[in-house]
Amino acid sequence: MKPYVICHMLGSVDGRIKQNIWGFKDHHKYFEETAEKIQADAWLVGRVTMQEFSSKQTYSLTHETTAIPKEDFVAKQPAKTYAVVIDPSGKCFWDTNMVSTEHVIEVLTEKVSSAYLAHLQSKNVSYVFGGKQELNLELVLQKLYKLFNIQVLRIDGGGHVNGSFLEAGLLDEFSLVLAPVADGTIGSPTVFEAEEGYGNRKATHFTIKSVERIYDDFLWIRYQVVKDNTTSR
Repeated sequence: MKPYVICHMLGSVDGRIKQNIWGFKDHHKYFEETAEKIQADAWLVGRVTMQEFSSKQTYSLTHETTAIPKEDFVAKQPAKTYAVVIDPSGKCFWDTNMVSTEHVIEVLTEKVSSAYLAHLQSKNVSYVFGGKQELNLELVLQKLYKLFNIQVLRIDGGGHVNGSFLEAGLLDEFSLVLAPVADGTIGSPTVFEAEEGYGNRKATHFTIKSVERIYDDFLWIRYQVVKDNTTSR
């Protein structure tokens, strides 16, 4: 079993992720106010995004003389909602185990050091292992469901995290706040960044679940993922 996975993003009409050239004063509200309307047990981001919320202190990891087993750690805590970070090498540091009202769960590979695990345990931060060197995202989702009873997971990007779940075929729904702007910047980040070239991967198909006009000229479009790509147009 795995959670129902919803990817939620703010994007331009040409599929780009928000940049300063868009010129919106309150760009955060377009994403956050719609995200709050999606009932979910947890939200998930990549390490770069999560470092906006993690510690700003510089932690020195002391050498851990006792090896800590590479086993999942579920911290005792009262929270029922979670903030999940994809952090394979263990680069986020924490002063607390909470982001707002959500308990932090680190998603790691087994290449992290015992000293880093000791840091997480000292802050009562939960963590799960998704593989030895590379993450198996399906395994990660199964653990989030089993260990934390996360039944609905909202993925809040960025493009590489979104693309990883897309490529693995693990998305159930895509929620897009479509901004009335064309970015036009060659090479700027896109909503989904899965791989270079086309390879053997098939494009992911969607069917519209709902469309709502918001903030005058924005559209909030919710798509259901078509699980087999035989849909014809």
